[in-house]
Amino acid sequence: MPLKKGEGIYLRILNIAHRGYSGKFDENTMLAFKKALEYNADGIETDVQLSKDGIPILIHDETLDRTTNGHGLVKDYTLDELKVFRTKSEKNVQALKTDALDEMKLIKTKIVDESKFMETENIKKLNLSSENHNTSKIGAYTRDEIEYFQRKGGEEIPTLRELLEFVAHSDLKVLNLELKNSVIEYKGLEEKVLIMIDAYNLRDRVIVSSFNHRSLVKIRKLDEENNKFKRQASTKKGIILGALTESILVDVPRYLNDISVECYHPYFPSILNKAYILEIKSAGIKVNTYTVNELEDMKKVIEVGVDSIITNEIEILNSLQLSI
Repeated sequence: MPLKKGEGIYLRILNIAHRGYSGKFDENTMLAFKKALEYNADGIETDVQLSKDGIPILIHDETLDRTTNGHGLVKDYTLDELKVFRTKSEKNVQALKTDALDEMKLIKTKIVDESKFMETENIKKLNLSSENHNTSKIGAYTRDEIEYFQRKGGEEIPTLRELLEFVAHSDLKVLNLELKNSVIEYKGLEEKVLIMIDAYNLRDRVIVSSFNHRSLVKIRKLDEENNKFKRQASTKKGIILGALTESILVDVPRYLNDISVECYHPYFPSILNKAYILEIKSAGIKVNTYTVNELEDMKKVIEVGVDSIITNEIEILNSLQLSI
């Protein structure tokens, strides 16, 4: 039965912030993660690699060049060396920042030029009063966010530990950790991530995903062996796994059952066939699709019945779900 307007769909479809709120803030930074929660995302998706000294850090590319002022492979730098670099904004984010900063300058110039003639009520109309300092919008951002950008010259590359600490003290529903081990084989990555998840008692809220399905098999085996060794198999929940794919797979339920994976993480154009999704969901598999940023595409994947949408544009998705 179709849902009526406002009836349950917001709770049914989880809004997962892709690399944090990357539509407006530098991807895979603590700022983007905190803003995801602030802007009411249900979860966060991020990418895990290892530094040269074996520390799990959060960055998407195997190289530093696109998202930071560093150069070369991530794996060739220690954590201390990586912490020196600062992020740089992708073109779409930088455009939003530039527009807002320019608008801020115009507003401040206008206030200075007209300060002798403007009355208090007119100043309030510019949304610059102390009461709405944080919530008033200048372009795509709040005034506080713009002032933050003016003070900061980029963000640090965060560690997995920093994010887990943040999530452990939040009400975030889901943390999707994608292991970036399809291009570079990071030895010990799976073990390190499992240990850290349990150190923060976040097993019930974490999904570990990868395009490298051999890595998922390894995680399942490690988890089962650890539970058996610690005699916790009956009391400790197994880690939840998600298989990332870019193409249409045949008999997804059988395949995921064979590798003991609970979630299917497909590229959204590959799952727009209702019968295909029904077959998968009928087997009890959660479908968490990526990366859905356009309003019309969000409508399509909601219509076929996905469980979660991984998106850069969490505000657009929230607005859509509240309007249905």
